[in-house]
Amino acid sequence: MKKKMTQASTQIACVACLIIPSMFATDATQIHGYIWANYKTFDGKHKNALEWYNNIRSPKHSVYINKGYLNLLADAHQHKQIVQLMPHLKDTFAQDPDVQRIFVDALTSTNKHKEAEKLAITLSQSFKTHADIALRAAQAYLGRREPENALLTISAFLNNSPRRPNNFIFYFLQSHIHVQLNQLPHALESIGKCLDMHPHFDKGWLLSASLHEKEGKIKEAIAGYRTFLELSGNNNQIEQHLFGLMLRHKAIENSKQQLLTYTLSLDNALILFKQQRYNETLAYVNYLLKRCPDHIECRLLKIQTLSKLKNHKELTSTLGTWIIADKKNNLWPQVLHLLAHDGMAQSDILAAFEEVLKQQPDNQWANLYAADMCMRLENKDKAMIYLKNALASNMDTTLKAKIAYQLALLHYEEGDHNLMLTYLSSAHDLDSNCPHTNNALAYYWATKGKDINKAQSFIAQALHSDSANPYFLDTKALILYKEKKYQEAQQILEQLVAHNNGTMLLHLAKVHYALNNKDVAGTFTQKAEPLVKNKQEKKALHKMQLLLAQR
Repeated sequence: MKKKMTQASTQIACVACLIIPSMFATDATQIHGYIWANYKTFDGKHKNALEWYNNIRSPKHSVYINKGYLNLLADAHQHKQIVQLMPHLKDTFAQDPDVQRIFVDALTSTNKHKEAEKLAITLSQSFKTHADIALRAAQAYLGRREPENALLTISAFLNNSPRRPNNFIFYFLQSHIHVQLNQLPHALESIGKCLDMHPHFDKGWLLSASLHEKEGKIKEAIAGYRTFLELSGNNNQIEQHLFGLMLRHKAIENSKQQLLTYTLSLDNALILFKQQRYNETLAYVNYLLKRCPDHIECRLLKIQTLSKLKNHKELTSTLGTWIIADKKNNLWPQVLHLLAHDGMAQSDILAAFEEVLKQQPDNQWANLYAADMCMRLENKDKAMIYLKNALASNMDTTLKAKIAYQLALLHYEEGDHNLMLTYLSSAHDLDSNCPHTNNALAYYWATKGKDINKAQSFIAQALHSDSANPYFLDTKALILYKEKKYQEAQQILEQLVAHNNGTMLLHLAKVHYALNNKDVAGTFTQKAEPLVKNKQEKKALHKMQLLLAQR
């Protein structure tokens, strides 16, 4: 053995002593080999780990060595070997849910689906609080076309387990099953719980939007589709659907207030539009607007027609005119902003808002949407100017609080912590119950503010509003880290790994580094690298990489 064993391998040795005492009845060679096999697995060197296991696996080797060996085979996707070992090991590890889960996965991967389903269902009766087994059992029932039993399995897990951030996936699956059973109200309830636990889960927002649309709740559907696009990026099919849905919603909403005396003529225009005779539709709509220039349905049909014709110049000119004519109306700024989902370049939309602002620099909606476009185009300096302009206008307190919060985030990304605190304090004064503002204040006081008591006070308020929010829990873990309560921080952060968030992974890396688990810290740092986005995350990543390089 090397003269100097690292702390990580020492910990593995200790774990081995605790978990498999019967191994010490064998010889020291097996113990030595098992420790190093685990260390190599832990270090991601599967080939070396396999060599160590092959050296110690003899006819007389301890049966408990197989637990580490099975985990290695699973990591290396050697599912056939696992299936071959199952008859000899299934009884030995009958009460070990993690090993049994490996068996289920191996059977599934080797196309032994019926055996995998049977085993998963059997295990779910004994291990009701084991997340992986419950998930596989629910999937097994769905494979058997027994959605009711899948629901019972999920309910049993959720009812017998503490509320954890990763449970969002169970509510997501639960919602899908309710859809299959045509239970839309229950499906909406489940997807709501899913998004409460993981508000940045893009697929959850897509399902939520489609369910709200089926229920006829168009406003909620639009909000869901827009959030999905914000989180997932471009999706032409969803963008086109959203654009049409938005315009139809506005037409229905406003048609309750306005009536054309020549409805038949508008119907004729709609017929032409459905026949894709867009030039004729445009001529017809322009004729109708001369007779009734403020009619919402005609205006929206004109926008749709110009969009189909890809006449972006007339589109932006027309919308700009309507925005200036009615500066307090949010409809036309919304429609112009929404054109980003219909294929128009974001820079062209920004230019249209800027043309409006040349004539009406105090137009609150034009400033807000221009700021949003600037953030999408990563022009933060301009975004801050437009947000400050909007903040100076006369608007309701809730909207002001949101703008102040957004300004705080932008200043944080630019590294200006003094202005960040100024705007966060302003947002808190306007709405002291906003959990996101409280979370941001907790994060500030835990880091740059260096006041743990204040940090604890603010995070307690945030978690009181949403105890399972992963971003709030991440801040809580950071505070524990600052208090040197590393194990408690680790317990929280390990529940958040599934969110694939760069900051959360870096925080977990820092905790492992503090615990002297430097190899694990390196693993999580590598996982975080492709996920970091803003300057602060990149700076934190670089700092962690420098620390690890000094090993």
